[in-house]
Amino acid sequence: MTAAGPCRVLVLTGAAAPFSRTRTAAELVCREIAGTGSTSVLRDLAEHPLPLLHTEADGSADLADLRAQAECADGMVWVTPCYHGSYSAILKNCLDHLRPQTLHGKPVGVVAVGASLTAVQASEHLRTVARALGCVTAPTQVVVVHSGSSWEKDTDPRTDDRITRMIAELHALAGATALLRRGAAMTDALSSADRA
Repeated sequence: MTAAGPCRVLVLTGAAAPFSRTRTAAELVCREIAGTGSTSVLRDLAEHPLPLLHTEADGSADLADLRAQAECADGMVWVTPCYHGSYSAILKNCLDHLRPQTLHGKPVGVVAVGASLTAVQASEHLRTVARALGCVTAPTQVVVVHSGSSWEKDTDPRTDDRITRMIAELHALAGATALLRRGAAMTDALSSADRA
């Protein structure tokens, strides 16, 4: 990474099962982030379940911690299994719980894990969600393909290359969008003061 100094990246992994292939892919992403001198925070939603949106009060400790981690992150990576041609429901629920002002302008990398390249559909759907939330997605998305009942932790070198490129893009975007987010926050504060 060359465009900015070290940053903090929140990695959300959205498989419902613990010790999943999705978790393994997220760990690969975290290793790549660490190799650049930046910091990753891995948030496995199987280990930190959230209530369904609007079913319980927002007072859960897991939800408060998630929001705090998202707030202080310079960027995020969303890692999802491909379920029926799209991303997981628990990742969608997680994103629904995050405040729009936390996500607006934040750079996001997308990783989908599936049995075939059709998992690209899940990553495309997540890119659409990211755009709707005002996030800026890294141009490179990663699709991790596994086949059969076992999957080695050593992925295809092309997948590793795409992870490296995505993290480099995310880092560059974090530096560029930080200025934009600060400017937008100042504009919002001035608008609020004018209305008061």
